[in-house]
Amino acid sequence: MRFAKPIIFSVAGLGIIVVSCGVAGPFIKRCFPSPSDAYASDWTSAFVIDHIRTSGEWPTGWNDLRDEFDRLADASHYAWTFDQLQERVWFDWNATLADVRDSEVPMQVFRLTSGRRVSYNGDPNLLIREYLRTGEDPWRVHPPIKRGG
Repeated sequence: MRFAKPIIFSVAGLGIIVVSCGVAGPFIKRCFPSPSDAYASDWTSAFVIDHIRTSGEWPTGWNDLRDEFDRLADASHYAWTFDQLQERVWFDWNATLADVRDSEVPMQVFRLTSGRRVSYNGDPNLLIREYLRTGEDPWRVHPPIKRGG
């Protein structure tokens, strides 16, 4: 009986911690930066911008970005496969060049599936819009990584 109260308090405290982690865990996960997500942001915007530069068209699906991935991403440098990138990123394939370029506030054409908003180069939505407006791409991968960059 003498140890009943400490055990009850310990179990209750542990229960509170477990519940708190379950509720707050997703929020905490979104608050801490993730290098993998930051690279997914940066590389996806680079692939989209390069696709627009070379084709003059908005990509209509992941297959449209496959050439850019194969050309620009080197397996020894790149964090994940093309299939894994698709799981990390949501992209609006139905947008148009004109809509994205002319939007007053950058259109939400890109987001990470994790819910995070991280990038080393800046907001991909803004980078894509500014490329369409100015033709400037300060983060262009040239020459591609696999060719000695």
